[in-house]
Amino acid sequence: MKIALRALLVTIVLALIGLHWQLNLSSTLLEPVDRASKAVSVEPLPLMVYCPGALVEVGGVSGVELGKVERVGEALVSASYESGSLSELPPVSSTEGFSAIAEQGEQSTNLISILQAQAIDRERSSGLAATYCAKPTASGWLLNGSAVVGSESVLIAANPSAVEALVEIDFHFQGRIVSERIALAPQERKLIPTAAYANGERQFAIFFQSSGPAISMVLQNRETRGLQPIGVELEPVTSNPAKMHYFVGFRPLTQGFENARLRIYNPGIDSSEVVVTAFGLENVELFRTQVGPGSFSDIELVVGEGHQLIALEASAEVIAAIKNPTIDPILDFAWIQPAELFSSVTVPLSTYRNNLVIANPEATALEITLEVDFGSRTSLETAVVAPYSQLVLPLSGVSVRVDGSSLFGVALEILDPAGYSVVSPTESANPGRDLEIFVN
Repeated sequence: MKIALRALLVTIVLALIGLHWQLNLSSTLLEPVDRASKAVSVEPLPLMVYCPGALVEVGGVSGVELGKVERVGEALVSASYESGSLSELPPVSSTEGFSAIAEQGEQSTNLISILQAQAIDRERSSGLAATYCAKPTASGWLLNGSAVVGSESVLIAANPSAVEALVEIDFHFQGRIVSERIALAPQERKLIPTAAYANGERQFAIFFQSSGPAISMVLQNRETRGLQPIGVELEPVTSNPAKMHYFVGFRPLTQGFENARLRIYNPGIDSSEVVVTAFGLENVELFRTQVGPGSFSDIELVVGEGHQLIALEASAEVIAAIKNPTIDPILDFAWIQPAELFSSVTVPLSTYRNNLVIANPEATALEITLEVDFGSRTSLETAVVAPYSQLVLPLSGVSVRVDGSSLFGVALEILDPAGYSVVSPTESANPGRDLEIFVN
């Protein structure tokens, strides 16, 4: 009996010791650990922008050489950059595409901003093609494709990095997708006619994705009517699918002969109801459409005279662009892309006739400051832009910097005897410029 009692007493003592140890361990785990947070500085990559170079002729100079794809002439380059920031200065003109790299300074369009413009007057091509030189990207959308009789689209692909890129290209048609895969060696450029994938398609979109480095992808469009060339255009990557887009720099230019058209594509799986509002000087016009999954919609923009701020609001994310033709001073057309909103932006001015268009998409007045660089001198001006309206300023010089009291959209309208184009700048800053990391 005594042995049993002793064994029970030992068991109880051991159990109490184990419970005490577990309670002490739990309290230790629950106690907050005093860890000091340390901020880690992150240096962004060097800022690179890429210009696609001169226009492309399919079929050679005569247009009948099978498989011949070649460059035509030279594109004029307009650049604004912070002194001493570039490792290599951009050329005055270029046939092939080229990159410009800024390795120091605060990353933004105020550090480096470049556009190219080319007027062309040939038997099969006539007009003016201008484009903003954007930062290479690993993926993106191009919306402006067409492959019917008299309409030709060519992809201008380039890999400005030192690493090979494998690129998946998806051609989006009404209700179907055709895929292709290409390889781009370091520093390689490829000119890809789209007729082999989209022959007979009135409209199509392209989505591309690189499995390696960021690349440049631009879509060139050339149109003819019979034997008459009626315009050329060079379009960079457009805005990603979104529920809200603003279009800056649009105005009717054909006196009712041919109205502008808004192309919308819905890449998602849900139907999207789209409402388009045109804010004119004295009128507001509304347009509505329903865009099914994987489908296109086309809206004819019948609006009043003068510049119009176009706002698109959708129930599901879409991509969109406006094709705007002109008959005076030359038969030509421009694709107007959705505008990025800025609080500060620098826009180079082309060597042709420029209008800077500044749009206020908000319900309160916008105060802006403009600093125009003429090379040997600068001028400073201030202005106020009313709600839901645009300010149009004829400008010449090297570049213009715009600072606003709130977010605004901006576009450069080039309307010249050489042709017509509308350029929308995009921000090129790399991730890391405003990145703040805390390590515990």
